[in-house]
Amino acid sequence: MTRRGLLALAALLAARRALAFGEASQLDVAEIQLERGTISRPNAWTRLLFELIQTTSVECNPRSVAVAPDDPELFAHPFAVLVGDGAFPALSERARAQLVRYLSYGGFLLVDDASGEAQGPFDQSVRALLASLFPTRPLAVLSSDHSVYRSFFLLKEPVGRLAARGVLEGIQLGSMHPVIYSGDDLSGALDRREDGLDRFACNPGGELQRREAIKLAVNVVMYALTSNYKHDQAHVRALMDQGRIE
Repeated sequence: MTRRGLLALAALLAARRALAFGEASQLDVAEIQLERGTISRPNAWTRLLFELIQTTSVECNPRSVAVAPDDPELFAHPFAVLVGDGAFPALSERARAQLVRYLSYGGFLLVDDASGEAQGPFDQSVRALLASLFPTRPLAVLSSDHSVYRSFFLLKEPVGRLAARGVLEGIQLGSMHPVIYSGDDLSGALDRREDGLDRFACNPGGELQRREAIKLAVNVVMYALTSNYKHDQAHVRALMDQGRIE
């Protein structure tokens, strides 16, 4: 790893440590944008961050930042999202390597299928991408007692704009799932128009379903921020001692 890469990792770990203890660093959302297939929903993330400000002790900067997957700027944002509704191209080797590094050393990625189409083009692209990033760590359904369902609110099942799949999936690294995948358009339930009105109706449960989706989004962020960053730091130190990173 280059010195620049190591500095990026250090920045990521420092950001997560500050957020975990409620210090001055403020949480925002990095929207990973690709050439095609992904969409941007800044108003959804602004709403989520305001919800966090109102209901938790996490200090937030209610904004989203568009980031390419191979941009080292990604490491300045511990919480990232990949939202899409169509097929997207295979990532470059550099982008894949950076995503693996980001997720392995404390970054978190929420993947959200805005199409709501099981086995649709976006879903197929996501599964291909994650299989290329972690070939020995398959995407798997999270159990009903997974801590993401109780990291802040106690939830019975995951919903978004839709309530069709009834599960979240994730990739596990150690004791943590740094990738969580929602197939029910979670961000669609949060998104608002410029006039402040909800952009999409939630089906089939209406406004009650929207409220449950907002709770789920809060839980996902709290789960991401309360993982064991000390283990991550120790792992980086060990790799440095072994000469595997510079």
